[in-house]
This record gives sequence, C-alpha cells and structure tokens, in this order.
Amino acid sequence: MFLFRPDRELLELNAMEMDAALVGFFTGIVNGEDQAPTLSFVNDAGAERKIKVNLPEKLLQGRGINGFFSIYEDAEYLTIRSLDDGTIRVGTLGKPHAGWDRGVMEPDDAKSRMNDVLHSLALLKQEQESWFHLYDRSREFAGRSENLICLPHLREVEPFEYQVRTVASVIGRFKGRALLCDEVGLGKTVEAGICLQEYVMRGLARKILILVPPSLVNQWHEEMKRKFNQDFIRSDDSEFTRLGEEAWGHFPKVIASITTAKRANHANAISKIHYDMIIVDEAHHVKNRNTVAWKFVNNLNKKYMLLLTATPVQNSLEELYNLITLLRPGQLQTYRQFRKNFVEDNQGIEVKNVDKLKLLLSEVMIRNRRSNVDIKFTQRKANTRIIELSAREQQLYIDLSMFVRTHYMNHHPVFSRFMLKSLQEQMGSTFSALTGTLEKLAENGGLTPDLQEVLRGYFERSLDIAAAENQESKKIDELARIIAAFGDKMLVFTKYRTTQALISQSLRDRGFVVAEFHGGLKRMDKEREVAFFRDEATVLVSTEVGGEGRNLQFCNGMVNFDLPWNPMAIEQRIGRIHRIGQAREVYVYNLAAQNTLEHHMLNVLDRKINMFELVVGEVDMILGDIEESEEFSDLMMNAWVRSENDVMVEQEMDMIGEKLLSNKNKLDRVKALDDRIFA
Repeated sequence: MFLFRPDRELLELNAMEMDAALVGFFTGIVNGEDQAPTLSFVNDAGAERKIKVNLPEKLLQGRGINGFFSIYEDAEYLTIRSLDDGTIRVGTLGKPHAGWDRGVMEPDDAKSRMNDVLHSLALLKQEQESWFHLYDRSREFAGRSENLICLPHLREVEPFEYQVRTVASVIGRFKGRALLCDEVGLGKTVEAGICLQEYVMRGLARKILILVPPSLVNQWHEEMKRKFNQDFIRSDDSEFTRLGEEAWGHFPKVIASITTAKRANHANAISKIHYDMIIVDEAHHVKNRNTVAWKFVNNLNKKYMLLLTATPVQNSLEELYNLITLLRPGQLQTYRQFRKNFVEDNQGIEVKNVDKLKLLLSEVMIRNRRSNVDIKFTQRKANTRIIELSAREQQLYIDLSMFVRTHYMNHHPVFSRFMLKSLQEQMGSTFSALTGTLEKLAENGGLTPDLQEVLRGYFERSLDIAAAENQESKKIDELARIIAAFGDKMLVFTKYRTTQALISQSLRDRGFVVAEFHGGLKRMDKEREVAFFRDEATVLVSTEVGGEGRNLQFCNGMVNFDLPWNPMAIEQRIGRIHRIGQAREVYVYNLAAQNTLEHHMLNVLDRKINMFELVVGEVDMILGDIEESEEFSDLMMNAWVRSENDVMVEQEMDMIGEKLLSNKNKLDRVKALDDRIFA
C-alpha cells in the first residue's frame, strides 16, 4: 500500500499529475515496454474506471477521472494498492471499526486518547504523513507469519512453518489468548516462546509470569535464555526468595512452579499484580475448576494468556470446558449448557454435535497433530540391566533401608521425610553419593549419642565401599560394557555430582573419552562440553540440571545410571535425544541393582506399562490422576517403607502398577475422543 496526495489542478482536463509516491507505485507494477498502459481502477464507492498510466509524462489520464476522485474532495491523502486480479484500488484508511475497544484492558481516558489517535490516523490530514508511516509500520503487527518481527532474533531454533502459523494466529486472530494443544514433541514451548518474544519486541509485554510443574522450572529458565534471549528469574532463586512476597512485584519476568505460586501467601501477592502475559505449561494440571490451582489461575489479572497442554482431555470433556473457561469465560456457555449441547454420556467421554464444538474451539484453541504436520518420530528400544550387589553392599543397603523405614513415619526433628527419602535415593545411585549425607548426619548435635554412633557406623561402611567403587563396582563395569558394545556416542544420566565424577573418572580409566555436563558450569563451559561430545568424546555424563534444555539429537543412545523416582523426569531425560530432528532409532538402557527400590520401580514401569517404549508424551497421560493428590516418588517411598519384606514390596508395587495399567487402557478411549474432536 502507498500513500499519495491527489493533485486536483488538471482534473477538469481528465488528467491528474502524479506525485513521487504514485510514480514509485506504478514503476513497481508496470512491466514491459509499454510505459503508458491502461489499467482498471476502483474506488471506495465501487466505481470502476479505465485510466491510462502515463509514466513518461507522470500523468493519470482518462474519461471520468474527475468524477472518480470527486468522492475524496476533503481528503489530503489517499491510499493506492494493487489487488490480486491486477485492479488498482484507491481509497482512504476509513474509520476505526465500531467496537474496536472491546476487550481492551485500559482505563477510559487511555481508550479515549487511543480513539483520537486512530481517527487522526484514518483522516490523514495535511502535514500528517507521519500518521500514515505509523500505520504502515503497524501493519507488521497484523499477525501474519511473514511479519513476525522476532523471527530473525531467535537463537538455536528454526521454527517449522506450522509453528510460525500458530504464533501468527495467536497474535492476530486470538488476540493473545489461546490454548496450545500440539501433540507432545511438536514444540509447544517453542511456539509459546516465539509468542512471548514477539510481544516483548513489540513493547506489549513487560510483566510476565510463567507457571510450570516443579520439574520443568530449570528447563524453561534455560530455554528462555538460550533460545529467546529472555532473562527470567526463578521463584526459588536466592535473590528472589530474599525479598519475600515483594519479589513477585519487583521482578518483571518470573518463572515459578505452580505448586509454589498457588500457596496462599504467594497467591495473595500475585493476585494484586497486573500481568501483560501469563504462560501456564502442562495446563492439564489446572483442568479441575474445583481445585486451588484452577481458581488461582482463574483469578490472575492478565492481558494475554497461553495455556499449553498436549492432553486437553484426559478423563472427560469437562476438563476441556474448564481450560477454555480460563481463557474465555462464556465461550462454551455454562457447564450445564455445555453438557446438554456436547456431552453424550454420563461419564463425559462421548461427544455429540462435533462440528459445532470444533467451530467454537477453533476460536480459542490450536492443536497441531503429527499426522497433519508431517513430523515423524523414530522408535525407542529399551533394555534393562539388573546388577547384583556385593555382599557388603547388599547388607548396607538392607540395614540403611531398615533405618529409613523405622524413622520415616516418625516426626523426628533431624530425620525429615525429605532427608530420609534422599538417603534411600542416593543408595540407588552409588555409595559414593551417600557418604557426604551420612557424615553430616553422624555429626549432627541434635541426635542422641547412640544414634550418632549408628550413623557413624553406616558412614564408615559406605566410605569403605566408596573407596573401591572405581575398580569394583559391578554397575560401572556394566555401564562400560554397554558403551563399548553400542559403538557410538552415549549419553549417561545421573542425579548426583558425586556419582558423575565417579563415573567420568572410571570411564576415563577404562580408555573412554568423556565430556561432563552439569548445572554448575558457566555458559561457555557448557557450550564447550557439548561441542567436545559432538566432535570428539564418546560419552557425555550429565546431571538432570545440566541436561535440561539441551537437544542432543546427534546422539541416539542413553543410559539411566540411576533412576529418578518420577517417570516424567525419566521422560525428560529421554527427550534430550528423542525429539524432533532425531533421525535414528533411540536406545535406552536402565541400570538397577537387584532387590532395590529402583528394581521394583522398573518392574512396575517396564513390565506393567512398557514405559520406555511408549510414544512420546503418553507417560504423562498414563500418570493422569495418580499424581493429583500425591507425587509418584512419594507413592514409591510410602510403598517401600510400609513393606517389611520383599513379598510385601511386590504387593504394594503391584497395586500402583494396576492403577497405571488401568490408566493406560483408558488412554485408548481418550485417543478415540481426541480423533473425533481434533482430527
């Protein structure tokens, strides 16, 4: 679109002298030797004229040209553009649409000023060319994919076309409020990050809150910085916690676990803040409008909001209704009307009037599916290796486990449940990871001399075992055999820095070239280690924190040296190599010692639901409501401490496994519903 000033001096002679803007416009569209073509023109009244464009003379010529421009006698400037069929359209910008301010969350005086500006922009009065240039610049904000201004500034990410289209729709058609429901692995986080950066670069988002599950706080923090150059502070950062409740208002960009944010003291402070943008990841955790989490998100004061979930329906259509209501109350009417119009059965899993429901959802929700975006995922193959502990290792494991069971249900001032659970988890990694904790406990002055003596004995026994682990650990021996047999690059995960150091040194002693990755490294050191792994090293030994946000698709093998007690944490580990861009099958090896808690957990996850070979994202769906009231790791721990022997452990674990299996079977019904609504 071009802006020009109509010269009326020659109109009585059926001619108009072209200004520089008109000459520039027609020079761009007139091709060939004919420098004076006759073109079809149309104005705002629908009048059509054949007008000669005489570029050498810089004139528009033709019968009726005077009448054609007479409807614009008060206009100082006009617009001109070429339509798809070659017709030349002349007009004004027109008046702002009635109701343009609907949904604009600004004070009345600000909206009045905005209205004045829009009218001034539309009228294009003399000496106000700057208004047009402002308008022309603002067209970049129309939400079309080719006009997303942040795309050249993304780092380490090349968005797919469907992701760009999604962002354009969110910013344009949805006005910044959307439910992003791409199937797992298609990059909802990238889409949300692009939306966020686009709004930030346009100056429309300064105060931002990102709410995520606790296990994803690190990953979001890392990816916002690396891929989108956005500096957020985590709500568990010491600089944040030092300010107490004032921190929520003080810091402009915060990433917090929704578990933390919804607590009464935090929620009260957050509710008083107006946010330009809020992002809720894994939004299916706020699917129940009777929960504190849903009410907390619903009460947030926000302008733009994105809800991210790959599973908008897990158990019933009511969950979908609740999520849509968070974004746009009334979109699906009341819940009673929603049930009447769209729910077929009492369980809420059968849908009716599908086409009408799809239409309503299309106004607030986007779901990209693998079947329609041509993104393929390779298969996973899992292999579990069970190791036998040495006699002294086995005996220390039994003794310490009994100590943990004895004190776990008591409210001892020193032996907190968190600390005892950590002890049990550390034993599942290496005894080297255990020694530091035992030493501190043995020196704790809050314990009786008898308890200190018992713990000192455990510490000395673990220290003796740890001293020989480099050479005698069967678990490390098995790891070395796996890596050697695999014959390609291997990613090894552990939870503990002590175990990481032990593994790295042991593998180097066996002749492997090893890179190390953990959260304590500076950014440049992280980049160096990844490059070293890619170009030279055979093995990358990484901690959870170090691995978050890193995509390592050039590697297709990984080992869980120790196992997190949360299946989603395992899924996140696998996701470092099994994601978009991985061209080869992915091999996952799990190590666990016989008769340990991890051994029993692997039986549940592998034997009952075949977790390690599931399609990306199905783990979260299978966990479903199991984690609504209690974290999976607490389920494991409670089952362990309630059991007095291996038979009882098996019984407790079977109960958890049956619930997982039931959820897996229910997943088939959810998939069928998903196909009907979103296909």
